[in-house]
Parts: sequence; C-alpha cells; structure tokens
Amino acid sequence: MGFTARSVSMMRYRIKGQIEGAFWDAVDEGMRKGAFRSLEGSGELIGMGWASIDDFADTEFRGSSYVRGNYIGMALRIDTVRVPARVLEMTLRQEGKKLMEETGRRRLSNAQRRELKERIVETLKKQVLPSIQVFEVIWDTAQAVVYFASLSVKARERMEDHFKKSFGLPLIPLIPYLRAEELVAGSLRVELLEKLKPSSFIP
Repeated sequence: MGFTARSVSMMRYRIKGQIEGAFWDAVDEGMRKGAFRSLEGSGELIGMGWASIDDFADTEFRGSSYVRGNYIGMALRIDTVRVPARVLEMTLRQEGKKLMEETGRRRLSNAQRRELKERIVETLKKQVLPSIQVFEVIWDTAQAVVYFASLSVKARERMEDHFKKSFGLPLIPLIPYLRAEELVAGSLRVELLEKLKPSSFIP
C-alpha cells in the first residue's frame, strides 16, 4: 500500500551526511544511476531500481518529475521470478536422465548436476511471469528524512542499500529511542532518557 491509501505501514529514516556540490544535480544523477533496470544472475531477483511514484513503468523522470517542492517522490520497483520447486525437480530429473543417456554415465557428478540445474533455472525463469513489487519512497530534503512505505525487512534492506548506492548517503532507521534523543536534545530530559531501562511485559 502507498502513502495515498487509507492506512499505511512505513519506516522513517534519518539521512546521515549530506550531498556535496549542487544538490539537485546530484539527486538527478542518483535517480538516473539507480533507475530500474533488468538484472542478470541466477537468483530470483531479475530487476530493481527507482521508478516514477505515479507510474512504475516510467523510469526516465522527464522534467525532474520526481520533485514535489522540497520533497522527492519515487518508488522502488523490485521484480522477482520464482520457479515452482516441483516443476524444477521434475525438469531436472528428465534432463538429467537425457544427459546420462547421451554420455553413457550411470550418474552425474556434482558439478554436472549443478551446471544442469543452473541452465534449467534460467530456461524456466523465461516461462514464468515475474512478480512486481512497488514500494513508495518520500524524501523530505528540508528535514533530511526518508519515509519508506513498508516494514518488510527484505524490502527495507534492499531500499537502504540501493539508496546508498544511488546517492552515496546512508540511512539510519528512526527507531523510537533515536527519535526521542532528537526531540529532547539540548534539554535536561536527556539525562532521564539515558537512565531508561528496557521493561519486560511478559508475566
């Protein structure tokens, strides 16, 4: 669910550091550098990157379409494809049997089986429709805060890593304690906060 939904689960981050040089030029470079693209590899992840918050198929950002005043609105698009385990197992058996008949072997070596499996996975991946996930991201450039519309651990890790690769800026999760530190900074309440101890609510 996105930020325009009735309810949304989100994670807040504080940006560590700042962009050197022309800010908006660096942002534009980072958006294009991290724009969604297809990925090659043997894993389930086949594509990832920034897309328009209004249209996840738009990755060109014409006219700096991601700018909303002091805010940047974008989406992290993640495409994955998962080959059904049963289908992979059945195909591997069939192709393994053919290979043994062709080579006259009674069994395949671990290396042959691994190579055959990788080849089959790549072939089957082309026959399976991908799963497309889109997670909205809002960057408050005035407050150096990023809002991510998901609490999924895997999605968060991918967003944090991709944000750093795109803009060179690490993200620090604004967990309640860190947020409390910001709110009481410079006041006498800092000492009270430091004395807090975790409580167990299990009887």
